[in-house]
Parts: sequence; structure tokens; C-alpha cells
Amino acid sequence: MPTEATFLLAGLFIVAALTGWAFARFSDFKRDDPSPTSISPDYLRGLNLVLNRQTDEALELFVRMAKVDDETLETHFALGHLFRRRGEVDRAIRVHQNLLARPSLSVAQRHQALFSLAQDYLGAGLFDRAEKLFGELGSSSTLGAPALRSLVDIYERQSDWSKAIEAHRELEILTGEKSTEVAHYYCELAERARLDGDLGLARQHLKSSVRSAGGAFRGVLIRAAIAQEEEDYPQALRLYEQVLEADRSLMVEVLPELLTCYRATGRQQELESYLQTIIEKDTLVRHEIAYAAILGRLAEPRVMADCMENFILKDDVLSSILDADRIAELPLQERKAAILRIADGLRRLALSRPRYRCTTCGYNSQRLVWHCPSCKSWESVRPLQKFQFDELIT
Repeated sequence: MPTEATFLLAGLFIVAALTGWAFARFSDFKRDDPSPTSISPDYLRGLNLVLNRQTDEALELFVRMAKVDDETLETHFALGHLFRRRGEVDRAIRVHQNLLARPSLSVAQRHQALFSLAQDYLGAGLFDRAEKLFGELGSSSTLGAPALRSLVDIYERQSDWSKAIEAHRELEILTGEKSTEVAHYYCELAERARLDGDLGLARQHLKSSVRSAGGAFRGVLIRAAIAQEEEDYPQALRLYEQVLEADRSLMVEVLPELLTCYRATGRQQELESYLQTIIEKDTLVRHEIAYAAILGRLAEPRVMADCMENFILKDDVLSSILDADRIAELPLQERKAAILRIADGLRRLALSRPRYRCTTCGYNSQRLVWHCPSCKSWESVRPLQKFQFDELIT
């Protein structure tokens, strides 16, 4: 089957051939010469190579044929793009450097050549060179926005959040569009400062994140962690409970921290009351509590153990594997021991498989990440909140 590169190259030859034919015909008309002009044999030979899927030979022929002039400029851009798509970045770089060596390029053409060369450097992993060229194009009337977006991509890859914020601010000025990513950058800086022990700087970054859209859950979680480290447990509890009220899927992340804070203040009974209250509002929350309790090996307070037992004995798949009725009839202590053994098995199963998935692209992860490494979206990776039993029943 012909590849995408084959079709693109065939298109290049056809466009180039037609352009050359039309230019020649126009020149003939100016000389009042009615005789038809033939298409160059080199174009026909190159097209034949393309159709026979001899793309490497065809590309070499085309490079030799295509002298840089006003009629072949766009062909060179397309050729450089094709080299980059094929992974031949060094050849793409040579094509675009050759274009930039022309003193007769217009401003728009020069900007296009710089942008293409910067993309080549980016594809080759030469971030410093790509950054320099994209930076030169930041004020371009035609390519300023895509150049700044490319700069943001570079800074995200390098985790240079301060520069990413600056580039996004310039982009907002240029396009008038507000960005949700800036809040996440401030959260990244705040988390970094918190881990370094600079809680004052972490708070400063969090204040900046509030002024931007997005990053709400993560900002609250960082504030709760800071309060917990400072032993301001009432504040930490308010913030953790605020997260659960907004998004129960984060129960697996929050429940262990809630238990730690309640235990630190000797108020475990209040945690049981809190969990009972949210269960009364929505009984489906039992599943989230059970999942978090199993993964965190949490059996106290009693409501967690009850949710865990209820899940294990009433889940349709587990019931087909275990003798749920027999386990339910065991004496209390034996039933507890059996439930804990099963919970340990479920925990090992969960830890051996991806437990988080990006809701945008489906990327799987063993841990919660705020920036999807696949589709680059923010706050789209969520806990699966289910056990994958396929290995148990195959």
C-alpha cells in the first residue's frame, strides 16, 4: 500500500510539474510562440519513481531538480515538511537553512523558513536552538501565536514553569484568549516549593493560581498538605472535605490523609460520623470508600470495614469467584480475617495494573499525574475506581 509520504511526494511532483508547465506556457504566450511546451522528463521520471514506491530515489532526484526560486519556494517548504515527517530531520534542517541563505526572501517568507527550521530543531530534540528561533518569531504578525505555543510546549517538556507562564502571558496579549494552563504552572511551582520546605513561597504561588482559571482541585490539595505539615489539622480537614464534596473520585487520594488528620487530633469518631453523613446523602459513595480503604489498607473506623465487606460480598464478579454466602455466615472474627485476606489480594491486583486513566486520550498510569504525558492535557487523569478482574476470570 502506498504510504502517506508517497502520496505527498506524488502531489509535490504534480504541483511542481504543473507550475513549471504553466510558467513555461505563460512565457511562450509572451513570445507569441503557439507551440506547446513539454513537461520536463525529470519530473516524469521522478513521478514514475514515486508511483513505484521508490521514494528515496525520487526525493534525491527532486532535491537536485528543485533550485530555489520564487516558483519552487513552496515546494521546498513541503519537501522540508516531508523530510521531518519521515524522521529525516537533518535533511529537513538543510532544506530550511538553504532557504534562509537566500537574501531575496520577503519578511513573511523568512518567518516561515525560521518557523520550519525551529520545528526541525524541536523534532531533533535541540530545544535550545528551537527556543531561540521561536522566541525571535514571538512578535510576528503571522506566526507569533504558533511560535509562542511552541515555546510553551518546550517549557512544559523542560518543566520550566516560570518561562511557560511568561510565554502564556505574551500569548494572551497577542490573541486575547485567557489560558487555563497558567494556574497549573503556578501549582507546579507551589508543589515544588512545598517539597523544598519553602511554605511561604508555595503560598505565594498558590495565590497567583487563584487568579487563573483551572487547577482548582490541585490548588486545594496543596493548601491542605501545607496545613497538615504545619499541624493545622482543622484547616487541613476543611480543605480535604471540600475536595471530596466537589469530586468523590479523589476519595482514594484524600481518605488516607483525612484519617491521618483525625487521628492526629484524637477525633477518629468524628471521621466515622463524617463518612456516615456522606453515605446517607448518597449510598453510592460506599464504593469509593471501599476502593480507597482496600488500596490504603484502612479498616478503621468501622464504617470503612463495613463498606469494604459490603463491596467484596456483593460485587457481581467477586461473587462468581468467591463463596460469598459461606463467608457471610462465618463468625465475626473469621469473617473479618477472610475479608482482610481478600482485600489484600485485591490491593495486590490493583497495584499490578494501571489505576488512573486520562479521560481525554485514554493514557494509563499507576499514579495520579496532573499533566497527561500523552495528550498534554491538564487535570484529565482520574482514578479508575475499579478493580480489573479480567486476569482472575480468564
